[in-house]
Amino acid sequence: MTRNDAEARRSWPPAAPGSASIDSGAYPRPAPRRSVIVALHGRPSSESALQMGRLVAKALSAPLHGLFASSTSVAPNDVARMCRLPDHALHGVILDVAVGDPGDRLVEVAQAHLASLFVVCAPEAQADPLGLGSTAARALAGSPAGVIVVRENMAIPERLERILVPLDGTPSTASSIGPAGELACQARAGIDIVYVGASGHRSIPPEDAEPGSMHAPRYVDQPQHEWPAFSEEFLDRFMGAIAHCPQDVPTRMFLGAGRPAAEILRFANELSSDLVVLVWHGELDAQHGEVFGQVMRESPCPVLVLKR
Repeated sequence: MTRNDAEARRSWPPAAPGSASIDSGAYPRPAPRRSVIVALHGRPSSESALQMGRLVAKALSAPLHGLFASSTSVAPNDVARMCRLPDHALHGVILDVAVGDPGDRLVEVAQAHLASLFVVCAPEAQADPLGLGSTAARALAGSPAGVIVVRENMAIPERLERILVPLDGTPSTASSIGPAGELACQARAGIDIVYVGASGHRSIPPEDAEPGSMHAPRYVDQPQHEWPAFSEEFLDRFMGAIAHCPQDVPTRMFLGAGRPAAEILRFANELSSDLVVLVWHGELDAQHGEVFGQVMRESPCPVLVLKR
């Protein structure tokens, strides 16, 4: 199922709650300043994070910042050497050098720049529940802004063409993916929606399900009738009315038939996704943490994490 209508149902981006219009006699609130901020570490993987940061900053026409934090004072000219980067790697980057714990400083900056996107690099084979390392894990836990996680030795695409967005059929998840729709629009990328709610919702009693949720047809034995109708309504409700995704973003929809994490990873590989988007509840319990952790550890491409 594809979606590429010419007329938008809603304007993008949606107006901020409480914002005033010029007609009301009050000045409108200025839009929050947006940047792409890359966390720089003392390891070669910072180069992959910088490549991803440049890619996203170019798509969004946003300034690119590099945040380097150290327990001791460091001169800006020494940052490239300490991160084991070539001299030219930081050209065009607005460098912010801070004294303090890298994880704490990253969270502080994230909380002060809610409209920004952050890029962090996760080293391989870490023992924490998400396998990300302390700095990336703390950035995810404490940042209200979107965080893109790049793993060491991960291939960074030259441009964003396909963005994979798993949805579970709940309005609260769909309401969090607005930044992914904006990024797809600005990068002229397509969005692949994979519905992964079927297996999870069968065990949830109707009275406990989130109001407004959509469940895939129980029997898709007549796909020529059931799936097109379901996917059209799903995209119209969740991508249009709730997520306010720009209407000119080409969108395809797929049905995940197995365990959510395995299906997300399967589609990411089969569709050659350039970016996977995960909406995180901020929890690591059995229901949410298992899917989130497995995708974070095994994704073949960078992962954009948006908080619900």
